[in-house]
Amino acid sequence: MKYSFFVLTLIFWACLPCGKIFAQNNVQNELNRILAIENVERRIMAADTFCDKIADIIKTDAKAPKIDAPQRISQLFSNDKNVGIYTWSIPTERGMYKYYGIVKSPKGVVILNDVNINSEYMTDQKLTDGKWYGAVYYDIVETGMNGKTSYTLLGNDLKGILSNKKIIDILNFDDDGKPEFGAEMFYKPNCLRLIFEYNARSSMHLVYENKMKMIVYSFLIPMNTGFEGDYRFYVADTSCDGLIYKNGKWTLVENVVFEGKNTYKK
Repeated sequence: MKYSFFVLTLIFWACLPCGKIFAQNNVQNELNRILAIENVERRIMAADTFCDKIADIIKTDAKAPKIDAPQRISQLFSNDKNVGIYTWSIPTERGMYKYYGIVKSPKGVVILNDVNINSEYMTDQKLTDGKWYGAVYYDIVETGMNGKTSYTLLGNDLKGILSNKKIIDILNFDDDGKPEFGAEMFYKPNCLRLIFEYNARSSMHLVYENKMKMIVYSFLIPMNTGFEGDYRFYVADTSCDGLIYKNGKWTLVENVVFEGKNTYKK
């Protein structure tokens, strides 16, 4: 009976125009409905269809539009609103998530394919829409060099049972307008993105402090010497490091000291 209702729902989706499907907060309601589906396979099927529908909506606007689901979909935009990136997650099983992403640019709309299934670091790989390190991004920083704009993305990857990750990734566009993730813009050699893994019961700060023009992040240490190198058991200490954009790269600043009130957010 539940399966028949699910099939009828998908047919109903296919028959309605996109504007009618998502009118009056239906985006938020539909995501809530998907999250309530108990069967994981059916939940992912519904989530995949939902992603396609969201992409269709975004295609109807010349600039990157806001989607009426602020509690469920992270939406980041370039200063000129020509570029938008939409990310969200759907729980699968055993504390795991599947990430969804859509990128809007003046040359079109692209759906991102999450390949971060085995939680590989992939810090030295340039990725594309077809091979994307899935995450939910919560901040975007525009930088420029030689007339080219890059977008630095800060995100969460909550796929582990014992650990979580935060990520700093770089978004560029090729000549055809296709998104490319990862760039040699960091102080480390052969590093195209930074990934910080830490214990799931702990927390870590990773924020862009606009007044300082700096990415600030917690310094991570093992819980004890026996866990050194096993980042599932790393936690933040009381110190912070930072990254300042200089000459086309994010340059390391160690032991960042703040004056006045701390404005960190988890």
